[in-house]
Amino acid sequence: MKTILFKTAKYVISVFILLIITGFLYEQFSRAYYDKKQPSKDEFVFVKDRKIHFSKIGNSLKGTVVFESGLGGDYMHWQELQNKLSKDYTTISYDKAGILWSDPAENISLKRYSEDLDAVLTKTNCPKPYILVGHSFAGITLRSFIKDHSQDIDGIVFVDVSHPQQLKKSSETLKKSVTPPSRIVLSFLNEVGVIRLLYTFVPFTNSVPKEHFFNENVQHYFYKIFKGLIQEMENDKKLMAEAEEINNFGSIPLTIITAKYPNGIENIKDLSLTKEYLSIHNTLQKDLLHLSVNSKQIFAEKSGHYVTLQEPELIIDAVKNISIK
Repeated sequence: MKTILFKTAKYVISVFILLIITGFLYEQFSRAYYDKKQPSKDEFVFVKDRKIHFSKIGNSLKGTVVFESGLGGDYMHWQELQNKLSKDYTTISYDKAGILWSDPAENISLKRYSEDLDAVLTKTNCPKPYILVGHSFAGITLRSFIKDHSQDIDGIVFVDVSHPQQLKKSSETLKKSVTPPSRIVLSFLNEVGVIRLLYTFVPFTNSVPKEHFFNENVQHYFYKIFKGLIQEMENDKKLMAEAEEINNFGSIPLTIITAKYPNGIENIKDLSLTKEYLSIHNTLQKDLLHLSVNSKQIFAEKSGHYVTLQEPELIIDAVKNISIK
């Protein structure tokens, strides 16, 4: 009996090791293929010896629409909106440090986000004034830039953005329900191709079809956003604490676009947790209106968190309703 169990265990371990090796090779070949798709050199600027990638479309001299992605988000998130708005404005999106084609940075702070964005806009000759469009965690990362460059900003559009107090307001059960696996586990799954394989069959978000460019981009390039994503996730409390100190945008026109989540919250199946999440979300979204004396709120009735993909016309209208001088 012991001999049979030993042989079975040996077989299972051998198969497991073989699967790991196969997955690792699959991941490395995939990375080699997608690494070749790196943008041209003229789509990079150097900031303190780090390369930052950007995408600038349009050549209007009247001002620039600046897109800031959320947690781990890359420039490709904005491609549909950027293409449409570039007919009337200069537009720019970029990859934050450690995301996709941009080099990682050792330190992380709102000041660094501000300095990076300022350098990108300056070195790419983006005309002022700016209209800032931020999604999700951009409600945190943009605050220092807004404080430092308020005189250059004609308007802000916050799209279902994070609030500095959202973690404080959430129960431990709710926080655990939306907390991803540890860095070690995610790193292992990333290296052996499990995440790539998973997103081959399951979309990253059900907000749009699996074949949508957003889901395909996450599947193909998750390995290139991993370091930046982990850095942001591990420092979210620190960054939120910094953001909480920047709570006055003066009279800059501010539009808060709030998702209504008609189909519930992705990855939260417990109805009581969904109710808690939406209660906190709605309260804090309304609180964001206090950031400016010139603010208004718009509801995305058909959207979950990715209003950017589900109702992009709301964002386009919000930008166009801001009068660039």
